[in-house]
Amino acid sequence: MPTYEYLCKACRHEWSVEQRIVEPALIECPNCHQPMAERQISAGNFILKGGGWYADAYSSPSKKADAKTDTPKADAKADTKAEAPAATTESAPKAPSTPPKP
Repeated sequence: MPTYEYLCKACRHEWSVEQRIVEPALIECPNCHQPMAERQISAGNFILKGGGWYADAYSSPSKKADAKTDTPKADAKADTKAEAPAATTESAPKAPSTPPKP
C-alpha cells in the first residue's frame, strides 16, 4: 500500500498515511480538524527485487570472492607446469641425435 504525505494549509501540520490507491485523498487535518488538508507530491518507495542489472554489477561481493578463489588455482597450475620440465631435465642426459663429424 502506498504512503501519502499530507500538509494542512491552516496549521501547517504534516503527516503521512498508508492508503489504497483507490481511496480518496484526506480533507480533514487530524491536528486542527479543519478541512484544509492537501496531499503532497513526494518520492515513492522504489525497491528492486530479483536478479537484474543492478545485481550483476562489477562490484558484486560474490564475483570478487570467485575471483579470489580462481587466482590461487591458476598459480598452482603454473607451479606444477614449472616443476614438470625441471624433473625431466634432471633425468638421464640425452644422447646427440646425429653422430659428430670427424
